[in-house]
Formats: sequence, structure tokens, C-alpha cells
Amino acid sequence: MTQSENKPGPPSTRGPGSTYFRPEVRDMRPIGVEEHITFPHLFERIPKEPHVAEVFGHMMGHKDMKYVKGRSTDAGEQRLKDMDEGGIAVQILSLAGAVNTTHLAETDPKGGVELARDINNALQEVVDANPSRYKAFAELPMHDPQASVKELYRCVKELGFVGAMLSGTIGASGKFLDAPEFDPILSAIEELDVPLYLHPAIPPKDVWDRYYNMPGNPDLSAAFGSAGWGWHNEVAIHVIRLAISGTLDKHRRLKIIVGHQGEMMPMMMQRFDTQFDEKAFGFDRSVGEMLRSQVWIAISGLFSLPPTQAAIATWGVDRVLFAADYPFQDTQRVPEFLRALGDVVAPADLRKICQTNAEEILKFKA
Repeated sequence: MTQSENKPGPPSTRGPGSTYFRPEVRDMRPIGVEEHITFPHLFERIPKEPHVAEVFGHMMGHKDMKYVKGRSTDAGEQRLKDMDEGGIAVQILSLAGAVNTTHLAETDPKGGVELARDINNALQEVVDANPSRYKAFAELPMHDPQASVKELYRCVKELGFVGAMLSGTIGASGKFLDAPEFDPILSAIEELDVPLYLHPAIPPKDVWDRYYNMPGNPDLSAAFGSAGWGWHNEVAIHVIRLAISGTLDKHRRLKIIVGHQGEMMPMMMQRFDTQFDEKAFGFDRSVGEMLRSQVWIAISGLFSLPPTQAAIATWGVDRVLFAADYPFQDTQRVPEFLRALGDVVAPADLRKICQTNAEEILKFKA
């Protein structure tokens, strides 16, 4: 036998996981349900009180924000190129949400209503330019419930939007949607049978100062109070308040989506059911049942298997959605993550997470 004949041969087959998608999902069309865009000429109309302006500046200076440059405002060539490289069939677009139109609640409430309408018109122009690749969530002036209902109906019935998004609390005031004045908005969302996405934003200053301020280190404070911990915690508080206040029981057809692998809630499900015992507090359902019935979880760029597996194990695979959190996370990381996820869930479940769960709740085909 010659030396060349004794040379080890190449691998004869490809393994699963990071090497390839299983055959059953090679035609999968992933839908990203939390993908952001901003419109500078409109964004500048949102007042930035000093606390928000300072935190926002430090957030945008974070090293992980380098990818965002040139992408957050792009709705054309670069975004589509990134989507293609990441294997994303459709993005559900929403206003990039550290602040929102409710920040005009005190200084210019009517201006907030007008700005929400202008943002939604801008979103619609993006969708209309490429309707096979984009859908949209409406921006609502939540500080004005009647105007929000009117704008929601316009966006869903006339513009074809697939839901709405609220970033943070109402006007960064600390108000949550369990307050009675917001019942008309929740009823309208039920009536239209579209989801409401609860997205993080910069917490109110009094909360920030007590919980997240790291004296002498504003960069660290910004990371701690926003994407490092704080604003995820605020979304979880919002959802739990909707459950234990009776709001979810009052609005049984309300559908909520939260991002970032459930905003830390999956690991707490057992504690919710024991500490908020339905018999002790007079609930019709356990908190766990309320959440699993009415809340969906999006991955939102947390491309790590353990939290994904926790979300699936606690919420059920039918309630987990894919999202890349573009442009704040690199879309180019998506294929590797999905291949790895496909190695620990069945092909049918991977398709649910990436495509068909979103198609069902958002009522369109990718």
C-alpha cells in the first residue's frame, strides 16, 4: 500500500447542528418579530428630558452598538442584504424603542398623537416598498387612550399592520397598562385580534437613581439600567402586573408578546404559582396559566440555547417566536444559532419557533 493510499479520507457525511439544517426545515422561512427602524426626522420630535438623553447617549456609545451604525435608518439595500445573509424571510418592523411618542404626554400631548401617526405612515412607506419582506407594528400615543384606539384601527384596518408595540411605561411616568384608563386600548386590541408587543425602554429617573445608578460610572449605569438588566426587569414587572391585577382575566382575548427570551420570567414560573396562589388571592386562574395562555415569548437576539430551552420548557413550544432584534444584534449570527437550536429540538418545533407560530398570531404567510 502506497503512502497516498493510506492517507485518511475526508468525512463522508455531514453532521447535524452547526453543520446543516435537517432536511425537513430547509425550506423554512424565518420571521423576525422584533426588528427595529428609526426615522431621524421624526425621532428628533420626541423630547429627550435630561435623564433620557444622558442614558441614551451612553447606551449608543457601547461597544456592542458598532453594528447599528448605518443600519437603524436603512430600509433598503443594507437591511435586505443582512436579512438574506441571516436567512430571514420577513421582518416585523417597529420603531426603535428607547423612547416613544408618549414622552410628549406632558409637554405636547396632541403633538404625540400626530407624531405617532407620522411614524406609522413612515413605517407603511417602508412596507409598501417591499411588502414581501416587511410587515409592521403600530406606534400608539398611549397617553391618549381614545387617540390610540383610533390610530390602532387605522393601522390595522387601513394600513394592514399586524399589531402594536409599546416601549417602556407610559411616557416614562411609571404608568402600566393595568391602570383602568387604558382599558379601551386593550379592548380594541382584543377586538382587532392582534398582539401587543411590550418592549423595554429607559426606566423612569426615580427608579433609575435608586436601582441602577453607579456613581462615577455613567457607562456602567447605562448598561445596568438598560440592556444589561434594568429594562428587561421592567417589562417583566409590566406583564406580572397585568396578570395579578386581573387585567388579563378581564381581557381574556388579549395577546401579549415579550422579547428577550421572556424577559427573565421563564425561570420564575414555579415561584409565580406558589407566591401568587390563585386561591389565596382569588384569581380565576394561576399566574402561570394566565401567562402561558396570553403571552408569547420572542428570542430577540439572545442567541443562547439554555434560555431558549427554558422558554420552551416553561411556556411551551407553541408560544415561542423568533426575533433577531435587528439592528442591535448581528443578523449574520442567526444561521449558526438556528442550526444549533435545530440540534436540540425536533424539526417541526424549529419550524414553529421560526415561522408558523408567528404566522398564526400575526395572520400572514411568509
